[in-house]
Amino acid sequence: MTWVLLVALIGAVLAVNQPPPVVPLAFDSAARAVGEVARALGGTGRGLRDPYPEASRPVMAVLRHLPPAVREAVIGWGMRFSVGYPATALAGFDPDSLFSDYVRRYPNREYPAIVLGSPGGGVAHLAALLDAPFLPVCALIGIRHEVQPDDLAAYAATARAARELAAPGRYELIVHYDPIHDRDLVAHACLIRVRLLSLPRPYREFIGEHLAPGGTLILAEGTYPWPQAELGDGIWLQIGGLGGIGPEDYLAHYPSPGPTIARRESEWGCPNAFAQDLQAFAAGAGITLVEVPAAHPTDYSELAYRAYRAAGGRDDVVILDCFTSLDSRFCKRTGIPPLHLPFGTEDALLFAQRFLAAAPVAEKLLLLHPTFARPPDWVPLARWREVLGEGTTVLVDERYWPDDPYAPFAAAAELARREKEWELARPLHLPVQGFLDLVGR
Repeated sequence: MTWVLLVALIGAVLAVNQPPPVVPLAFDSAARAVGEVARALGGTGRGLRDPYPEASRPVMAVLRHLPPAVREAVIGWGMRFSVGYPATALAGFDPDSLFSDYVRRYPNREYPAIVLGSPGGGVAHLAALLDAPFLPVCALIGIRHEVQPDDLAAYAATARAARELAAPGRYELIVHYDPIHDRDLVAHACLIRVRLLSLPRPYREFIGEHLAPGGTLILAEGTYPWPQAELGDGIWLQIGGLGGIGPEDYLAHYPSPGPTIARRESEWGCPNAFAQDLQAFAAGAGITLVEVPAAHPTDYSELAYRAYRAAGGRDDVVILDCFTSLDSRFCKRTGIPPLHLPFGTEDALLFAQRFLAAAPVAEKLLLLHPTFARPPDWVPLARWREVLGEGTTVLVDERYWPDDPYAPFAAAAELARREKEWELARPLHLPVQGFLDLVGR
């Protein structure tokens, strides 16, 4: 995710002296999912380019041509100023504002359904196809620091500044430390997910104002587990996360400061308490609630693909997008079904291989997500080509891969070109009843 932080080249100096209001980090899966769904539903947004100001385009274009060591130095400098906020910015901060930031992105109209819960590209694609806003169960914030990437104790110490944000019954905090996939990032910021344990006021108001009469709430309840250690009342530490490296390997190299228990994963999980509160809210309001659990994030990827096919999507082509590199509006407007990959890691490749072996598609568009960390479970483009086989088109520039800072601009332009070529007379849509039939409800 750290490649997006080059935005600091444009506004770092101003950000140092005049920090903006605390909002969810733009490069997180939850924030990007909201942005994608809102744009697909007719809202504003710039898609893949959302985390970047447009003025950064020429800077990124130049950076991709510089030696790797120079790019890394520039990235490190930028992250010192642009990742998250100083700890002092959290004084008096109301976490509800994070979720208010999500709801204000959607067009002001009624919707046949609203999707809540676990974030991710599969859920985003599904919500967009249903013409349903997506309200995620978490928001990522960052607290600036300068520590060694392997110094877990120093990383966790930064999290103390956010302790007051934990509120039993309302929020929990997950301090997420991944020194492998986010190695350069963790040196400059402590990443903390604020996770909902109950339906917040901004979500209740949004449902009351925008869910059409007789509308449906859909709960994406991801249950994928990961070991977490309790740091205090309502504060948890997660070491590592979803990818090709298992939790045992993480904990062998980065021992937990306390006993761990399996809980729902920081990024992809939906707390059971939130699910229960949503159930009670829906019952009390007389609103139909459809619960869609998933043991793994790719379960939603498969469901979104099946939903596209049920809606009449194309059967000759698929786009495999990755992490926050996705464009839900492109899929709706072209009818090209998405098969979302959480990351560009070995486990994601195996998922794609298994899925496409069972449901072959002639043409495969591959939109991977860049990385500067180059983790050991990352899969080279040559391997993707080999496994996906004939008919694979890579939508990134292989000359600069995988650490291409211009990748979002280049990919956005390529998708815009293909959208004009393949655009349907009307965007693809699956009615709520069609979704209910698909999931057997």
